[in-house]
Amino acid sequence: MSGVGAPRLSASDWPAGAYPRADLPELVLQFGTGILLRALSATAVDAANRQGRFNGRIVVVQSTPHGVARNMNAQHGLFTLVEQGLENGATVDRARLIGAISRAVAAETEWDAVRALVARPELQVIVSNVTEAGFRRDAPFPARLLDLLRARFAALRDGPPLFVIPTELVPDNGARLAEMIQDLAGDSDRAFRSWLGRGVRFCSSLVDRITTAPSPEARARLEARLGYSDALLTLTEPYSLWAIAADPAELSAVFPIDSAPGVVFTPDITFYSQRKLRLLNGAHTAMAPLAILSGVATVRESAEHPTLGPFRQRLLFDEIVPGSGLGADDARAFARSVVERFGNPWLEHRWHVIATNQTPKLRLRVLPSVLGFAAACHRVPLCLALACAASLRFSRCIEQVSASEGRGWWRGASYPIQDVDLARLNGHWWAVDPEHAAGPVPAATLQRLAVRVLGDAGLWGVSFADAPEFVAAVAAALCRLEEVGVDGAIVALGGA
Repeated sequence: MSGVGAPRLSASDWPAGAYPRADLPELVLQFGTGILLRALSATAVDAANRQGRFNGRIVVVQSTPHGVARNMNAQHGLFTLVEQGLENGATVDRARLIGAISRAVAAETEWDAVRALVARPELQVIVSNVTEAGFRRDAPFPARLLDLLRARFAALRDGPPLFVIPTELVPDNGARLAEMIQDLAGDSDRAFRSWLGRGVRFCSSLVDRITTAPSPEARARLEARLGYSDALLTLTEPYSLWAIAADPAELSAVFPIDSAPGVVFTPDITFYSQRKLRLLNGAHTAMAPLAILSGVATVRESAEHPTLGPFRQRLLFDEIVPGSGLGADDARAFARSVVERFGNPWLEHRWHVIATNQTPKLRLRVLPSVLGFAAACHRVPLCLALACAASLRFSRCIEQVSASEGRGWWRGASYPIQDVDLARLNGHWWAVDPEHAAGPVPAATLQRLAVRVLGDAGLWGVSFADAPEFVAAVAAALCRLEEVGVDGAIVALGGA
């Protein structure tokens, strides 16, 4: 809700001394109206425009019927970026207008306008963030992108190359998108398929910036400070990274935003991906069930918690860093920035949101550190074992769920668990505890659960049947969680 009586952000609010945004051509097509791309893509283009390097604007495509395209157009593409947090120990609280977006169009009703854009030779960049759920062969986005590429081929067969940069949090997202497009294209048009190989560059990329929607109270305070209401108010942290895999000289010649803070063009983004996935995302995923089971709502509150805070330090620096496979100095430096970001006093990053699809996140982000630590240190990572146990405990729902729903109600919580693997996990729970009776779960039942779940190679991509020490550690942690709760289980490890 916007401040009562405050004028709405409009084109007249754009500062005359910035850059002549209304005169700049539309050079980027962006699928996704969400807050993350506003804080990354639009902000990077805006910075390059202010430096006089890029001189172009973004047309945003709203993929779903319900979105913010109407608000974007009502505000002439303008929005306010508010960066709040800690940076090298110093407090940051700054706001600025972002003018990189020209307009928004709706895919369902204005598709001809989108097709017309890709027929322009000056438009050479397509960016996407349709979420992981939309980044599938059977979702609308790949088919729409294929249609646009066919339109580009028909109009500009011998035109300049087109760079397609997905930002969805999927490993090797550029290669995976290229594979989806080739698969959908089929074998019928060899000339088009050949053009895809030479005329389109699918660039994997990694984005890292925590963004949140402001609470009604925070919005009211910020709009009172700004002097106008902004339906697209974008609240984010100071830290920002957008690493794009491409030939740096080739991409910079077309899309010169690499001088913007946090933008990196590099032939290989593996280092950046692994660093973020293991240290930031891995710490989030490992901590989420422990925090929720403790009744702690936000990341900031857990950083200040007398038990969870010190445990997170031990988990991150003593187990995830050595298990990451990264150089020790760089891993520890990045881990220190993660700690600073966890303690951001402004962002209300809620654990139950982070815990969405907890099981696939555990598989991708945490278990590699378990295996890496065991290989590097030749012992069981006990903090990570407790985190895995908490994830299993968190997954126990009051009622069995269906695979199609992928959700259930956690005991004592007022919100649903959403996890694509929840039905499979609950199948294990019901197999070892068919009564699903109220009250404490017997230790023998928990031990059978640990053996059964961790032996499910289809769930984890690897079976832990050959790692009995880790299975035993998870089983023991499950029993401690049942007996003494999260605080007691952490204290038993000497982590508080």
